[in-house]
Amino acid sequence: MSQENVEVVRRIYSEVSSHGRAPAEVFDPDYALDLTNAKPDLGVLQGFEAAEAALREYWATFDKFHVDLEEIIHADDQHVVTAVRDGGRLRGSDAEVWNRFFHVWTFRDGKVVRRSSHADRQQALAAAGLRE
Repeated sequence: MSQENVEVVRRIYSEVSSHGRAPAEVFDPDYALDLTNAKPDLGVLQGFEAAEAALREYWATFDKFHVDLEEIIHADDQHVVTAVRDGGRLRGSDAEVWNRFFHVWTFRDGKVVRRSSHADRQQALAAAGLRE
């Protein structure tokens, strides 16, 4: 697993939690966000702006959205698999909602070319070509 790729992923989660936006410069122009497993009605979104728009809509349901990186799972030089907990206090409410997802990040030439989101660890590992 490339340490540089891991650092990029850490930076993305940090900036989303701090600023409500991922750093566009770390994404390839052909970036695809695959939400087929986690949010089937959205499917696969092409391009950074389309992906960010869909995610911002989700993030906006919270007063202060936050992502906790719980685990980085060894993959290979092109893939980083993470377990995350995201959520926060629902906008206009005292209720807190937290979700657990597994993300598979795919890199090419130092840029993120794809991210898939999974509700199940086994599906995420399989998507990265791994088994537990």
